[in-house]
Amino acid sequence: MKLNILKIVLFFFVCMSLVHAGDAGSEAEKKDIFPQNVVIEYNNEKINLTRTGLTVRKKFFLKIYSMAHYVEKKPSLEADEIYEFILQQIGAKQISMIFLRSLKAEQIQESLLSGIKLNTNEDEYLQILPNVEIFMRAIHADVKENDEFILRWLADGTIISLFQGKEISSIKDENFARALWSIWFSDYSVVNRDLLVKELLTSS
Repeated sequence: MKLNILKIVLFFFVCMSLVHAGDAGSEAEKKDIFPQNVVIEYNNEKINLTRTGLTVRKKFFLKIYSMAHYVEKKPSLEADEIYEFILQQIGAKQISMIFLRSLKAEQIQESLLSGIKLNTNEDEYLQILPNVEIFMRAIHADVKENDEFILRWLADGTIISLFQGKEISSIKDENFARALWSIWFSDYSVVNRDLLVKELLTSS
């Protein structure tokens, strides 16, 4: 009996070491995929964005997408103040995702909708519901491995979404933008949000 327990414990630690080794490898790979800086254009103005961090969205040990976050204005804040800053309408921000597996459009819609609902109360959700529906209707295509999805939150409160480099929606609503960003930066983040600001804190 004791021998069996020992085997189980050893198997667990081997599995954990393999997971961490895989994460370390994917970290280097993500840095190659997502550049340190990106330049976007809005209203005939070029805006330089700097990467704040990157991570992988996982569900039940399955890797769903890798992602990086970028900001225009880099704050000098303590770690516990960073998330509040990011969820404010200050400068331009961008989330870049690369899908690591094929998914149905309905799966993506359900995941995003669940995240928005989790980060809003009933009144807040009803207020942004018309724009939530516009946003969801734009996500109508299934995705394949290596497809790219980008979200841009601009300083005027506009959220622009792009799939494979093509703009699929543009919504001007600061409250909707904040609810969307909260999926990754609130206390209920679906990823390790610390990794999404790791480079920002390191360079501040």
